[in-house]
Amino acid sequence: MRLRDLLSSEEAQAPADPCLLRLLRLPGGERDLDRPVLGTVTIDLPDPGRFVSPGDLVLSGLAWHRPDAGAGQDAGAGQDAGAGQDAGAGRSDAFVRVLVEAGAVALGAGEAQFGHIPEDLVEACARYGLPLLAVGVEVPFTSVTEYVARGRTEERIGGLAALVDRHRRFSTQRQAGAGAEALLELLLAELDLHAHILSPTGRQIAGAQPPLPEKTASALAGRFLAAERAGERAPHRTVARGTAFSLFPVRSGAGDGDCAPGAALTDWLIAVEADSADWNDERLDLLDRLARLVSVERGGRDTDRTMRRRAAERLLALVGSAAAAGEGGQALFEEEEAAARLAAGDAGAVGAAGSDGSHGSDGATGSDGRLLWQAVSARLDSKGAHGFPVAASVRDLLEEVLLHPRCLGPDSGPRMAVTAAGDGAEAVAFVLVGADARLTPEAVVRVAGGSLPRGLRAGERLAFGVSDPVGGVAELRHALAQARNARQVAAPSEQVAARGPDDLAAHVMALLPLIPAEVRREFSRRLLAPLTDYDRRYRSDLVPTLRSFLEHDGSWARCGEALHLHVNSLRYRISRIEALTGRNLSRLEDKMDFAAALQMG
Repeated sequence: MRLRDLLSSEEAQAPADPCLLRLLRLPGGERDLDRPVLGTVTIDLPDPGRFVSPGDLVLSGLAWHRPDAGAGQDAGAGQDAGAGQDAGAGRSDAFVRVLVEAGAVALGAGEAQFGHIPEDLVEACARYGLPLLAVGVEVPFTSVTEYVARGRTEERIGGLAALVDRHRRFSTQRQAGAGAEALLELLLAELDLHAHILSPTGRQIAGAQPPLPEKTASALAGRFLAAERAGERAPHRTVARGTAFSLFPVRSGAGDGDCAPGAALTDWLIAVEADSADWNDERLDLLDRLARLVSVERGGRDTDRTMRRRAAERLLALVGSAAAAGEGGQALFEEEEAAARLAAGDAGAVGAAGSDGSHGSDGATGSDGRLLWQAVSARLDSKGAHGFPVAASVRDLLEEVLLHPRCLGPDSGPRMAVTAAGDGAEAVAFVLVGADARLTPEAVVRVAGGSLPRGLRAGERLAFGVSDPVGGVAELRHALAQARNARQVAAPSEQVAARGPDDLAAHVMALLPLIPAEVRREFSRRLLAPLTDYDRRYRSDLVPTLRSFLEHDGSWARCGEALHLHVNSLRYRISRIEALTGRNLSRLEDKMDFAAALQMG
């Protein structure tokens, strides 16, 4: 409701309009009539400040303006008229000044007390720029209050209707391909806000132009994930690049549960360039509604991926069954058919056929014209963390990482398909790539390692493995095994890691994680047990000595210096190690066994 909505016209003098007021003074001119009226307050105290809120229309019967009001002074015969007028002007000045400081939108002064509005009050309102309205004797303050309240209610109802209408328009536009960008424009234009829809990796899905710098977007996503992990109440307020932001969550389907690992990691966010600390409930509610509508729009996008997810699930099952059956011909045929369905998800992304039957220019084929594929394995381990990963969460998280332009370029969605695998803590992706635009583990860890670590809790670890490109579906089983093996060689100490085929050949020690855990523990225990028992019994340091000796490449001098031991003392310890274990530390094989046992222990 605006101030002009409360003013009477010639026709409004009829009894049918008992709540409209007469304008006495408009210091700011016509623009003051567009001031929003958020509520009303009736007050007759000399100091009304603590009762007035910003946007209030203040209604006053002017009892505070009487000579005997407020100060408790004797207004008897000894007081001359001039002094009384000066006192009245002082009271008017103080009253109006307090209203302006409190953010009042206007003053509605009742005429019943004096039969008119005191001139000193009119002058005070003009001096402080506060619109002044006259409330006639025939207009009860309750009528004005009810009129404003009714108008505010109608505005809310109208706003909800408009929101529903915008949602319908958006749904129609989304079916025509308008997407989240159209939704954001429709709902934020009226709020005069700049906002950006971001993924948990900082990918910019829609929003104001120009887009945020990549580092800023990643930092905002990280702040959001950290706040969600800590259980802070949204919106989350922060500052980036010297600009205040308020972050509103856009819940994913996987995020509807209660704190399953990975759930919050898949939520989008709306980053509004404003500090929501002083927002009223209505504006906060509107942004919450916007977030829910964006969530609905995201659900529509997820529906678009359903076929590719099903194709990936089928392809993963066929790859496993073909491997178990020794690459049976029927299984290979079924793989080819499933892969064809996957590739048909968007022929334009693979390379649309031209009039001569050739492929497009995106280069997603090998030199012999076959499609190039890469497999990606992702796993969210939650050792020591509360709960267990949700399969959909890990799948959605891998999709969000691969959708970032740094991984596969822009608009990469149609060229990949992701499915949950194994025990639900793993997800697998099959990706169509170009001969000169392969997916690298460096790109994956740069995207995933930017914001996602701030959303991981203690005990959670996210690891990715990326295969080499392969030229046919029959080679996908090898690519998948390669991706899984690469993922497993990531160091357990890294919270977010990505590895590729080159890491499998970097060092023989990199292959240790591929050995079953029980086998690793037993090997380490049997080889090192004599040394650990001896150290425990005699409080010696044979195991630390062995570790230092290997770390210094068997150099007696450097190892002795590091341990602050004389070389003869070091030789004695090494001889005890060899005697207890039956090994010879001058032999390469025994050195490698000891190094492996220490790493696996």
